[in-house]
Amino acid sequence: MLLTEDQKFFLTILRETSCVRADHVLPLLHLQFPDKTQYQADAMLRTLRYQGKVVPGEDNIIRLAERRSAPPCGNVLLGLDILLALQPRRLLQLSARREPYPLCFLIQRKDEWIDHFAFLPVPPGRESYVSQLLQAEAVNYTFLLYLDALDQHRRLILHRAHYFVVEQEGRLRFFKGGEARR
Repeated sequence: MLLTEDQKFFLTILRETSCVRADHVLPLLHLQFPDKTQYQADAMLRTLRYQGKVVPGEDNIIRLAERRSAPPCGNVLLGLDILLALQPRRLLQLSARREPYPLCFLIQRKDEWIDHFAFLPVPPGRESYVSQLLQAEAVNYTFLLYLDALDQHRRLILHRAHYFVVEQEGRLRFFKGGEARR
């Protein structure tokens, strides 16, 4: 059975991430198809479900059919939240298989600039380890470091482009390198 372009795009994302939350579907489609409506996204999901390619879960998670029993990776889902919060114009590449990062992505911003991001949660007490790990990184990513508390930034030593991401008042907030001291 032939797939439409939006189905191919969505399945490419699912092959990398294994699952997405239902509220990710339309915003992810908008990264490649900005005119898609919720009705069209729902129709695409129904078609993929009838074809046996995706399965919806009771936990509001949509999975690839062949990975239906795998538990969702909370860090990948958080990485997708962060990707979408950046509001890129276009998603050029997505990878959920580059250790130690749960998610890496190449996006095109609205000003046509292209950025390569690597998302990494920083558990409390692991700041020194993360600092050493990122100092040794040879790839030129901009790091998106998710912190449980903003004061964790004081224990991180980084000499590369990075943003701290903290959830405050139910929203993701981004702080560029030295701006976290505010």
